[in-house]
Amino acid sequence: MRRSSEANTPTTLSARVRVGHDPRTLARVLKRGEIAIIDRADLDAASAELLADREPACVINVSPSLTGRFEARGASTLLARSIPLVDATDRTLIAAADGDEVSVDFTVEAGSDGRRAIVTSGPGSVECRVVDAEHIESRQTEAKAASASRLPRLTASALDLVQRDGPALVDGDAVPHLELDLAGKDVLVVTAGPGYKNQLAALRRVVRELRPVVIVTGDAANVVAEHHGVDVIVGPIEGVSDEVLSKASRVVVHGESNAVATTRLGALGVRHVSSASRLESADLAVALAASAGARLIATVGIDTAIPDLVDSAQGASALLARVAAGPAWIDGRMLARIHRSRWSRLQGWLVVVLAALAAAAALALHPQVRDVVTRVTGLG
Repeated sequence: MRRSSEANTPTTLSARVRVGHDPRTLARVLKRGEIAIIDRADLDAASAELLADREPACVINVSPSLTGRFEARGASTLLARSIPLVDATDRTLIAAADGDEVSVDFTVEAGSDGRRAIVTSGPGSVECRVVDAEHIESRQTEAKAASASRLPRLTASALDLVQRDGPALVDGDAVPHLELDLAGKDVLVVTAGPGYKNQLAALRRVVRELRPVVIVTGDAANVVAEHHGVDVIVGPIEGVSDEVLSKASRVVVHGESNAVATTRLGALGVRHVSSASRLESADLAVALAASAGARLIATVGIDTAIPDLVDSAQGASALLARVAAGPAWIDGRMLARIHRSRWSRLQGWLVVVLAALAAAAALALHPQVRDVVTRVTGLG
C-alpha cells in the first residue's frame, strides 16, 4: 500500500473485501486490513466508529455517506481515524463476494465536484467519489441549512411509529411473550454508540452498587460481558459469542433472519422471542425496560439531545422510546456524575477504627476488665 501526503490517503491499495448492507453487522466480522463495502445513506457516527475499531484499509459505501439531509457524522469519524471512505457512483460493488480481491486507485484526476477513485473488482471498475474534508463540510453546511424543516418530518415519522408500535407500548408489552418483570428494578441499557466504552467504564462503581438488570444490544454484548453480567440481549446476534448468549436469561431476536437466529439459539438452549418492531434495537431495549415496569432506565451509547434526534434517520424511533420510558429514563453520563457512593474507602476505614476504639473504651470501663488489667500490670 502506498500513501500520499494528503490526509494520509493511500495512492493505491488492494485487499480482500467484506460485504454487508448494515455496517454494524459487518463490523462484527470485519478483519484488520480488509476493505469494507457497506450500504448506508447518511452514515452515522456509531456505525462508523464500530467499523473504525476494526481498522479496515478502506470503506466503500454504495449509498451516499452524506446526502445533505442530515448532518451525518460517520464520514468525519472515519476521516478522523485516517480511514479512507469512498462513495460508489453505482451499486454493483455490493454484489462482490466476501474474500474477493479489490483494488482502489486514488491517483485519478479530480472531477469538477471533487476527488475521485477507481475501484476495481474482478473484470469491472467503478468510479467513486472520495469523501474528504471539503466534501464533508459542504454536505454538512447543506444539512444545517435544512435543519428547521426536519422537525416536522421527525414528528410525522414518530406518529407513524406510534400507530404501529404504540399500542403495544401503552399496554406494557413492547415484546409480546417475553414475560419479563422489572417492577421496582433499576435497568442499564447499553448499545455500541459513540464513546460507549468510556461511558461504561465511568459507570463501573454505579453498576457494582446498584446491581441493575443489564439489557444490551447485540453489537455491544461481547464488550459489556467482559465486565458485567448480561441479562437480556436485543437485536441481531450474529456477532455475539455463544458463551455470552448462553449466559443471558433472555434474547430478543430483532433486525435479522429469525430462522437463522432461532436455529442457533435453540441449539444453545437459550430462551428467546422475536420482534418485528420497527424501532431500532437500542430503542426497543429502552421501550422493553419501560413496559416491564423498570424503576430507573440508564442508557449508555444512546444520543439523547434534541439536535441528535432531529439530525438522524432513526430519530423518530429514539423519540418514541424516550416517551415510553418517561420519568424513569436517565442518561448514563448524568447518572455517573450525580451518583455518590454511600461510603468512600477512607470513610469505611474510619468507621472501622472508631468502632474499634469505642469497643476498647467500653471494655476498659468494665470492672472485671479493670481488675484483670491491674493484676497483669501490677498497677492499681
